Amino acid sequence: MGKIQTIEKLFTFILVYSYLIIPFFFLFNKDKKNRALILVAIYGVLFFLFLQFYYDIPKDYRKIQQTVYTTLEFSFFASIFWITIKNSKVRNIILILWLLFTLYQVTYYFLSPLQKIDSVPVGIETILIFTFAFLYFQQYFKTNLTGNIYDYSSFWLVVGIVIYLGSSFFFNILVNHVTQKQIEEYWHFTYLPEIFKNVLFTLVASGLFFNKVEFTKMKSKDIPNLDMI
Repeated sequence: MGKIQTIEKLFTFILVYSYLIIPFFFLFNKDKKNRALILVAIYGVLFFLFLQFYYDIPKDYRKIQQTVYTTLEFSFFASIFWITIKNSKVRNIILILWLLFTLYQVTYYFLSPLQKIDSVPVGIETILIFTFAFLYFQQYFKTNLTGNIYDYSSFWLVVGIVIYLGSSFFFNILVNHVTQKQIEEYWHFTYLPEIFKNVLFTLVASGLFFNKVEFTKMKSKDIPNLDMI
């Protein structure tokens, strides 16, 4: 067995089981009724099973497999933002964009050929999630926090998502234009930010490091008047 194959198998093993540790540590969290943490635990279980049995699914179903994976991933990430963002207009925007993305996925499935990965949907997913992240951080400046933003669980969930999608963005959109040899040599390195994301999710799900999950809405009288005119 070559060195590259050995490293790839090691990275794959760590990646798959990094999803399983998320719900495992959630079991030790005293706040098991929090919607965001429940969502993260379900995310860990579902994607562990998805990756564990990924290659057991016949290749004839690989296209629908890609579509379901990307749609589910986007749905979970969008739901995290929908829960943690309190502005009703922004929440409606997230819901509408989720519906549009789901419809796009159905259309893309029927109209596009099978590729190494569904790079276009992944690219769109990344752009939309980055938009949600911008709206999340914008909320920070309109919220009366009882501590620093990094004290909040939701902040670390967002950081994990942004690092995961952002670090592999260009590789994902270009992967269908590179050789199979290049994919075999470098693809496993994209597992590193995904593993890091899962570590952050695990820390959040455990409740041992970050206890605050949601922001409290700032009252209008608390917002400073910055109009200097």
